[in-house]
Amino acid sequence: MSFIDLTNLEGLSLWDLPLETINSGAFHGLSQLKTIALTRRAELESTLLVENGAFNGLNNLHTLYVDDHRLCCHFGSSVDCITLEPRSPLFACGSLMQNTFLRISMWVLGISAVIGNLLVIISRYRENIKSEKGAVQSFLVLNLALADFWMGIYMLIIAGTDIYYGDRYFEFSEVWQSSIMCKVAGCLSLISSESSVGFLTVISVDRFLSVCFPFSHLHLTKKSSRVVIAIVWLVIISIGLVANILADGNSEFYGLSDVCIGLPLITRPTSYTLIQGDVGSQFSGQTFNVPVPQDQKPAWYFSIALFLGVNLICFVIVLACYIAIFIVVTQSARNIRRSKQQDDEIKMATKMAVIVGTDFCCWFPIIIMGIMSQTGAVVIPLSMYVWSVVFILPINSSLNPYLYTLAIYLSASKKSGAKESSDAKTISSIADTTM
Repeated sequence: MSFIDLTNLEGLSLWDLPLETINSGAFHGLSQLKTIALTRRAELESTLLVENGAFNGLNNLHTLYVDDHRLCCHFGSSVDCITLEPRSPLFACGSLMQNTFLRISMWVLGISAVIGNLLVIISRYRENIKSEKGAVQSFLVLNLALADFWMGIYMLIIAGTDIYYGDRYFEFSEVWQSSIMCKVAGCLSLISSESSVGFLTVISVDRFLSVCFPFSHLHLTKKSSRVVIAIVWLVIISIGLVANILADGNSEFYGLSDVCIGLPLITRPTSYTLIQGDVGSQFSGQTFNVPVPQDQKPAWYFSIALFLGVNLICFVIVLACYIAIFIVVTQSARNIRRSKQQDDEIKMATKMAVIVGTDFCCWFPIIIMGIMSQTGAVVIPLSMYVWSVVFILPINSSLNPYLYTLAIYLSASKKSGAKESSDAKTISSIADTTM
């Protein structure tokens, strides 16, 4: 299409076109054009391909009417872009990762989670086979590492997708969200995050029973731990598969964002009111209907129940268990000389801060943002989806193998050969087994 001789044209109406591609330089010669109305035929299902430089030369354009909101991303803020269809609350222009810092961080944390948890899985598996001592704890930590390992795989999938689509990701966002790979990534993320929450809760309760009630039979045995872990895996995998199979852009149950996980950070309009407008006198009074959103409602009820309900309850349980453990250890240390008591209490407090702190950093920001978003107190920027995936959700997955397992091994090697009193050994054992 060429408009080379229409240098004085100010308005252009292209309605109901069988358009599949806008070629580079398609609007060359329309330097005075101020208004464009562009729509495609409704039956066209293929993604509109826009070549680089397709809109070059439209220096005076100030109003654009389109039925595909992705076209708005090709213009700056100086152009008033009006879409004739409801715009998804998850849509954002640009690449999947917002900047180079996020892009690099995604790769670093993803690789760290994969390698770190893989080492923990191998070491704990060997330990669980060779020794009966601490077999239950090793088995629980092995499953926790396996859950965190899948989060690393998920992060690498998202990081690879960002590189594949680049800066023009927004053109293929809907195709990506409905793809099998996105559903697989979303399933891995959901299973990883929730099974990690479940295993941390199981480990915390087991440590609480073992430390606070050492002579009872309530703590996990080798057999019962396998039953409990199997139940947790079965429930979480079922939830993850069902949620992602039912995931759809229009579903009120659960949906997928650009990062393939439906966090409870957005709301959606309750309904739309169509406001009739006039494209302009240069189009002989041609009219159009612009959808205007009315009120707001939760986007996905499943996300609210899972992230704002179940995870909050689990966090409270974990916190309560470690507070009780800390109290018991503090009371046990009273029989030790004061300096040793102070040292052990400081070490225990530090480990409690690490355990509860990493869980807090992983779950609580999502919970707080979700509550504020769903109550309408604030509007969470869509960019928080990516920031949450890079720096909030994977905190446990990336740090657990280093803070909990490797740190304990290093601590144990430093203490080897050192002579400790019987009571001091008891304190150290309790501190280490609290994970």
